[in-house]
Amino acid sequence: MIWLIMRLRRDFATWDRPIQISVLTGAILLLVALVVGIFAPPQARAPILIGAGLLLLVVQVAVLWGNRGMINTYSQAQRHYLAGEFDVAVRVLEAARATGKINARLLTLLGNTYRQLGRLDESAAVLYEAVDKTPDHYFPLIGFGRTLLAQGDYTAAAQTFIRARAVGAPPLTLVDLGEALHRQGDSEGARAALIESLGAPFENMPERALMQAYLLYRLGETEAPEPALIAAGLPFWAAASERFAHTPYGAALYDDIQSMHGLAGEQ
Repeated sequence: MIWLIMRLRRDFATWDRPIQISVLTGAILLLVALVVGIFAPPQARAPILIGAGLLLLVVQVAVLWGNRGMINTYSQAQRHYLAGEFDVAVRVLEAARATGKINARLLTLLGNTYRQLGRLDESAAVLYEAVDKTPDHYFPLIGFGRTLLAQGDYTAAAQTFIRARAVGAPPLTLVDLGEALHRQGDSEGARAALIESLGAPFENMPERALMQAYLLYRLGETEAPEPALIAAGLPFWAAASERFAHTPYGAALYDDIQSMHGLAGEQ
């Protein structure tokens, strides 16, 4: 709830003036109606509460209308992102940012898209801005952590994933945390995070399932990943290794990929 209020407060400045007036007027009238309803005679409370409900509906419609441009921009950019059309997604998001009408959700998608293009410094800057806008929401924190990981800043990445988990990030984030801890040399911390991640739903993300299985194998906790899982998840990590070849993370991934190829050939 606090995060929602903070997000509305920040988005408010980007709305059209009539929408701002409508939301403020509706909120004030709603507050007045609630106060009057508390002190009104019992027989008068029902119509007052009905009126308050209608006012709340009006405010909600105004908020949705105020965010209509951002919702459309996000949907459009996300479609391109999911299709692997990162250059197009960046153009859509950068155009929104140039107008000054951009929220933390759009900034997070922009930062994640920069990372997919290997533009890590820009990704880190934009995601830091997104985290600053919504410090208590895990969505930008996960993106920021993954960019820090790609840069090879494993300690900062691990701290960011821990922070994301503290504000409700899903169990899948523990795989990212386990990877960051493993790469900084904290085997015990990595083992604990990865074991805790067991049973997390991967939902068509074989690359995350592969990293979990591979790291647990490297830590001596499980058998080697099955060849089918290696075949399904390896292309993602091979592409990431090429994309981040200029960082310590890219070099570490390259070594892991060679090891996974070996494991697939042995089985």
